[in-house]
Amino acid sequence: MTRLALHQLSLRDVKPVDLPAVARAVGVDTVSVFVTPPSPDLDIFPRVTREDVAAFRTACSDSGVGVHNVEVFSIGPETKVVDFSAALDLGAEIGATRLTALVQDSDRGRASDGLGALADAAAARGIAVSIEFMKFSECRSIGAGEGLLLDIGHDNLSLLVDPLHLFRTGGTVADLVATDPGLIGAAQICDGPMEAPKSPFGEAVEDRGIPGEGAFPLADFLAALPPNTPIDMEVPMKRLAKAGVGPVERAQRLVDASRALVEPG
Repeated sequence: MTRLALHQLSLRDVKPVDLPAVARAVGVDTVSVFVTPPSPDLDIFPRVTREDVAAFRTACSDSGVGVHNVEVFSIGPETKVVDFSAALDLGAEIGATRLTALVQDSDRGRASDGLGALADAAAARGIAVSIEFMKFSECRSIGAGEGLLLDIGHDNLSLLVDPLHLFRTGGTVADLVATDPGLIGAAQICDGPMEAPKSPFGEAVEDRGIPGEGAFPLADFLAALPPNTPIDMEVPMKRLAKAGVGPVERAQRLVDASRALVEPG
């Protein structure tokens, strides 16, 4: 059975310490949370801080919920991986099994060195690293991500494939099928129109479609993933929050729609 995780981005109005209880209420046993911002000037997502660790761990224990993924570890021109030590330690303390890395350095050699160092540091803490390609980064396609992984050749590095970023970067399901399945470590699920909206960043962080609401070929996307790929439900639903739909109901709609695709029949 494919494991589904409830991503914090889906419920930005819910405090991280309250996310495990919501997950349990809708029958999900893992969550993904932020532990470090994508950049100092983009600290806009709810995240688990050092002061929250004890309460968050208690919430997870009380709900019987684990942590799948922690975000966001950006490798930029000035990045020193040692500066991620506190966030990596925090991720390990809350039991994360994976983290998401972004490439924000156009110097391929330097980015590769940074990713390799991050993979080493994460491996020492029992955490796998997946690179997420997107148009808002310097790794802008699934092919670019695959090439980077092949160049680095680190066994603790893989790709995270998000259908939004696959299609918004001009990729197709055929591109996913053509990618070495051994390089794919994790995936996400969401929906949307095939034509990008006027604000791609707004779509990415505020309003995506619940699976089945849009035009993404999600059944084909899921069929192209390696078996048992863990999948994050990353679907910000600001429109529903503004309409007064509560967090548990929003999460339940998301879970029901995702399971109908991921576990048909």
